[in-house]
Amino acid sequence: MVLGLVLMGLAVANLFFGRASVQAQDMVKPASGANANIALSRAGICEALENLNPVNTAAVFSVTQGQIYCFTEFGAVHSQTVIHHRWYHRDALTTEIRLKLYPPRWATYSVLKLREVDKGPWKVEITDAEGHVLSVLRFSIVD
Repeated sequence: MVLGLVLMGLAVANLFFGRASVQAQDMVKPASGANANIALSRAGICEALENLNPVNTAAVFSVTQGQIYCFTEFGAVHSQTVIHHRWYHRDALTTEIRLKLYPPRWATYSVLKLREVDKGPWKVEITDAEGHVLSVLRFSIVD
C-alpha cells in the first residue's frame, strides 16, 4: 500500500428506492462470467456523495480536491455477498477494499485521500467475490 494512502470502504445504505433518471456515464454493463447473484447498475468516480448519490462524476480530478469517491450501486442483490474496489496508480495495485452487499439493493463506496504523489493515471477495478471484474473506472489526478 502506498504510504499515506487512506482508503476506507463503507457500506452506505440499503437502497429500496430507484432513481428516476440515471446519467449515461454512470451506466455499467456486467462483464461476462460475472456473479449472477448481483447486478451492478451504476459506478463512478466522483467528488462527493449527497444522499447516497454521486456528485460531479468525472474522469479528471485536481489534487486540491482533497479526496474522491468510488461509488457503486447494485440493482439486484439476491443474497449477502462481497465486492472489492481495487485501486491502481500507474497500473500498480495500491489497495484493495472489501465491501459487503446485502439484499435486495445496495450502494457502497470507498474513498481516496489525495496527495501530491498521487498525480497521474488511476483505475479502480470493481470485482465480485470470485474476482470477476464487473467494471473498470479510469481517471486521472492532476494539479
